[in-house]
Amino acid sequence: MKSPDDWTDFQRGEMHLLSEIEPRMKVAYGLLCALRNIFSKCKTRKKAKKALHKWYKNVGKTRIREIISVRDTIKGKEEYILNYFNNRSTNASAESFNSKVKGLRAQVHGVNDLPFFIFRCAKIFG
Repeated sequence: MKSPDDWTDFQRGEMHLLSEIEPRMKVAYGLLCALRNIFSKCKTRKKAKKALHKWYKNVGKTRIREIISVRDTIKGKEEYILNYFNNRSTNASAESFNSKVKGLRAQVHGVNDLPFFIFRCAKIFG
């Protein structure tokens, strides 16, 4: 999923060979690069929404099942995804914390005393 600008000569040759064997791979890669560019280049929610809808149309012209599945998933969560463009932040830190709490809970094999568990979480992760 590297940008073509970051490819080595070997990777460039491999992609050329792959696109000759399976032309749909080149189309799919182009669509995924276009999606990546939306997230890296669009600065506002309005521009991102417009670019996403243009991307949806381009995906609709192809018959690549996997890319269409990605499009449908993005369409279903579009408002949540567009929230990223408000201040360009994600909930990755909250997800990471949740994962750590689940790991701790698995280590202690259940929680009987909830206030003490919260106290332990605060001491370990706080």
